Amino acid sequence: MKPEHAVNRAFPFLCKTRMHTTANTVYLGLNQTFSSESLPEQFLLAGWQLKANSSWKERREFYDTFEWHAFEKGVAVIKKKKTLFLADLNTGQEKASLPFPGTPSSFFSGTLPPGTLQAELSSLSDIRAFIKLCSIDAIISSYSVLNDNEKTIATLTSESLYFADSKKPEPFAHLLSLSPLKGYGDEMELIKKSLLCNDENVCSIVDFRELFELIITAAGRNCLDYSSKLKLELDADAPVHESARRLLQFTFSVMRANEEGIKKNIDSEFLHDYRVAIRRTRSILKQLKGVFDAEESAYYLNLFRDLGKRTNELRDRDVYLLRQETYFRYLPPFLQPSLQLFFKNMAVSRKKLHKQFCHYLASSRYQSFLEEWDAFATRQSVPDPELSPKACHSTMSVATESIKKAWKKVIQHGRQVSSEATDTELHALRIDCKKLRYLLEFFSSIFPHKSIAPVIRQLKELQENLGDFVDFAVQLHFLHDRLTAIPSGKEESLLAASMGALMATLFQKQEEARSTFHKTFSAFDDDKTSQLFHDLLTSSLT
Repeated sequence: MKPEHAVNRAFPFLCKTRMHTTANTVYLGLNQTFSSESLPEQFLLAGWQLKANSSWKERREFYDTFEWHAFEKGVAVIKKKKTLFLADLNTGQEKASLPFPGTPSSFFSGTLPPGTLQAELSSLSDIRAFIKLCSIDAIISSYSVLNDNEKTIATLTSESLYFADSKKPEPFAHLLSLSPLKGYGDEMELIKKSLLCNDENVCSIVDFRELFELIITAAGRNCLDYSSKLKLELDADAPVHESARRLLQFTFSVMRANEEGIKKNIDSEFLHDYRVAIRRTRSILKQLKGVFDAEESAYYLNLFRDLGKRTNELRDRDVYLLRQETYFRYLPPFLQPSLQLFFKNMAVSRKKLHKQFCHYLASSRYQSFLEEWDAFATRQSVPDPELSPKACHSTMSVATESIKKAWKKVIQHGRQVSSEATDTELHALRIDCKKLRYLLEFFSSIFPHKSIAPVIRQLKELQENLGDFVDFAVQLHFLHDRLTAIPSGKEESLLAASMGALMATLFQKQEEARSTFHKTFSAFDDDKTSQLFHDLLTSSLT
């Protein structure tokens, strides 16, 4: 039997209960031919009857991030009657609510008033927008179930669900809910059994998660239909050219999936995932030497490098605007107001860069590139062995060889970093670590989880240290260029003072990251990590 649900403040019905009810509401899915105007009464026991209470119409909007952060955590985000609700996806119980006028196509948790709901949404994601998935209209009718003594023993609610603003409004679902009053649970069990056994209109008992997924599916979406994380199950014995093309098809699908969000300017993560997909594509082509024709690989490497460059300045603006509050906290209060001019300029230039990139995405040149790349990534023919000598090697053999080579390069270059740990040295080592990380991600499915997970975990700590260092270096360089370009003037001099103070703080943090590098690298370059890599690379032999 499906889980039972509380009716008070429960979804999807969310109607104000007129009587005290118990927490065992049952939801029932009905056939499409069912009409709420002719509720079946044959399921009632002898002498029982239905009494109509009221009918009304209400609109509901469903939200989640592009990556389904709420759904993944078992939360439904629903707007109804100028109120935003969070509901437990398993029970339908309300977790939090707040007034929410308007029907935005998307919103950020940070724009909401402080409180339980805002904190809950921020814990799910503070940088991704919550996007409207769909809007539905519900035609609702409420009935009292009376026993042979004409006492109300339950509430029955029927709903017919329509997509809002549809040109041909037809219901895509009919639902019933039965909510017994306290002390009448046994009677409800009889009704439920009678409905399921004797009424052809009733399909099944459904829970709230099923109702939610039914609505989303009817709207043309699939829950969890997007993730930028690599979740491919590769065949270790398959020719590596087949596995590599599957990886290229995946990164290509991520690029395409994020284009619309970039154009609509929904949130900065669309561009971020788009750029990561570009880098992963280049890494596959560059690191899996001998799998593809070297000339073809070089050709596409250049195309993807140029595509990545087109997004660099736009991403830079995103990063600074995302760090706005952090930068303010780095400054004393009297210097914070003057930094507003810097972020104002960032927003203006970002708008211009965004328009330029969107124009490129709509260009025939870009569309031709997409068609050309798709043809390459989906090519089924076996590569020429003379031009691609490793194409037919097993996926496992190429994976172990590539990972071993990349790991040794990280160790070699890390040991060569001088005591001063210069910017150039650490930047180069960070690139080496990224290459190794990508390979581990690409081929994670062909290795035992117990072998590869600890390796990735060890590498992640080193990457975080190098990432912090390089990020601070890039920020300092960017701010220095902006500082030297500031014209003279009273307002500008205050901005220069703020930027100078900000640079001093960033430099201090960069030096902290630099000072901890050798300790962090030593923790990676130890016997434990070496054994982890040895176990990983020999796991295919056992």
